[in-house]
Amino acid sequence: MEIKLKHSDERSNFVLGGLKNSSIKVVLVDELVILTDALRCVLQGMQEIGNVASYTDGKVFLADKSACPPGILIMDWAINGMSGLELLDFARNAMPKEMKIIILSTVTDVQTIKHAIRRGANGFLPKTTSLDELKEAIVQVIAGKQYIGKGIRDNLINSVFTDEQVVLHLSPREKEVLQKVCSGRTIKEIAYDLKLSAHTVQYYHRSVMDKLKVKRTTDLIVYAMQHGLYIPELKEPTRSQRAG
Repeated sequence: MEIKLKHSDERSNFVLGGLKNSSIKVVLVDELVILTDALRCVLQGMQEIGNVASYTDGKVFLADKSACPPGILIMDWAINGMSGLELLDFARNAMPKEMKIIILSTVTDVQTIKHAIRRGANGFLPKTTSLDELKEAIVQVIAGKQYIGKGIRDNLINSVFTDEQVVLHLSPREKEVLQKVCSGRTIKEIAYDLKLSAHTVQYYHRSVMDKLKVKRTTDLIVYAMQHGLYIPELKEPTRSQRAG
């Protein structure tokens, strides 16, 4: 199925499902129909919420021309049709920037949460959360705040402190080299970009690997991504995906 998206330049032409009004349109994307049916009943009882629609497939949601973008998108990280990261990226590139996105998932490892927040999610909750906490998260993101579920908050905070300690051990030049290595640049290309000799770049490369206690460049890249030291650039939707 071809995904049909509006170009990101047209985001200002979208009318959000109620962010400026008293009721907000919500879209649920989750393959568990029993869950979305139950959540629809609960959310429609909130005074802040108006219409609630649900989809079991991310591609179907994106391809539905009849549906205007919601004020809030509540999505699982593991969904049919595409990955949660892909849906998050497409939503952030092709839908109104004012739209709020809450991840509600069983996938709650620290790095997934970090990636989701850095990619534009406004909230992240485990599926073990209570309905009251989900309602609180919705109220908070509507108010322009971010919300991390209570059950995963401590792990995230501890991880952030750990990552900060790792970063503090790297010099500014080592951080530059790390970013370029992770982006796929060769030693010669990095040397040219930074106006350094290849020998110097190789020294920084080896120094970073020693400090992070890895022995191969592939391990270095994996470590950097797992610890939030390198985040791949957002991918813009392709022309075929934007075309209607």
